[in-house]
Amino acid sequence: MRDTWDVPGYDLAPRLRRLNIPTLVIAADHDFFPLEMAERLSRGIPDAQIVTLTDCGHFAYLECPSEVAKALRDFFRRPRAPSRD
Repeated sequence: MRDTWDVPGYDLAPRLRRLNIPTLVIAADHDFFPLEMAERLSRGIPDAQIVTLTDCGHFAYLECPSEVAKALRDFFRRPRAPSRD
């Protein structure tokens, strides 16, 4: 952790724009990470999709497995834009 988060100026956000893969961000309204962090992450990745689960915490795959499974199914079924390569 000291090699990353504790380094002054550490910020991966500018690098997110370079990602060229389909990305699903799953957030939860009772997570200990603020929802704003997940929203910022999804805005930083081109064409990312965010799903916010209600009445769910940080371990969404354990706490809300059916909702996570639905989000994943929906994500993988959606049409894809052509690659930017």
